[in-house]
Amino acid sequence: MDINLIVNTWQAALKDRFRSGFLPIEDTVFQFQFEHQPNEPLYLTANQQTFTLSPGTHRVPTLTLFVRDQATMLQLLTGEKDGMAAFMAGTYRADGNIILSQLLLYVFQQPALLQTQQVID
Repeated sequence: MDINLIVNTWQAALKDRFRSGFLPIEDTVFQFQFEHQPNEPLYLTANQQTFTLSPGTHRVPTLTLFVRDQATMLQLLTGEKDGMAAFMAGTYRADGNIILSQLLLYVFQQPALLQTQQVID
């Protein structure tokens, strides 16, 4: 699949899921490197207000994530695949600021519905 089509598809799919205010104010660059070919690298530039996906390799990423393939990365971003389980299984690893790698796994996930309970004495 064409990398530009993937970037545009992901950008559209993640747009309504983006949780603003979750990342630092300054831009953070997440580089995605994929183990399985022909998956081409791409990177995500994000801050508190916006995000942009781009094809290729950023010259100075904040963090590099090594993932099996593009489908797995999208599943991690959306929460379809549990990040901790994937990390423990060796499906992905991160080089750089590990805290940011954990935050990234929640930026596009939809918050679970909160349950409220009334306490009666």
